[in-house]
Amino acid sequence: MIQGSCLCGRICFELQGKAQFINHCHCSMCRKAHRAAFGSFLHADGGTFRWTRGASDVQSYESSPGTFRSFCRHCGSSVPALEDDDGPHVTIPAGALDFDPGVRPVVHIHTASKASWYEITDDLPQFDDEPPPSFWSRFEVPKE
Repeated sequence: MIQGSCLCGRICFELQGKAQFINHCHCSMCRKAHRAAFGSFLHADGGTFRWTRGASDVQSYESSPGTFRSFCRHCGSSVPALEDDDGPHVTIPAGALDFDPGVRPVVHIHTASKASWYEITDDLPQFDDEPPPSFWSRFEVPKE
């Protein structure tokens, strides 16, 4: 089980299923939302996700059409966002995880807009924008 929380601890969550992957997003919105060189996100089947405390404290902001960023209304920490495009999916800010999720980052995306002061020094694949769907398919976890 994967667990996490916000900075003040009012919001807690758990993921009963397996994580798919972690990505590093370098778009300007992720950089601003996470106040860092990039945002790191764990992805998983949203059908196995649940809030264990503080669901009423989750606020969302539509940063671009159809893209919502969720946060704690008390401390401002980023918290998971649930999506339902092609079935339930959850995007969890990796910084909100309380323990090792058992997966590691697999890619840097939106590197065309990365911070000019940051240099990517690992060997992960890099994409100026979004990778092709075939890239993501290798990380899909069968639904339980």
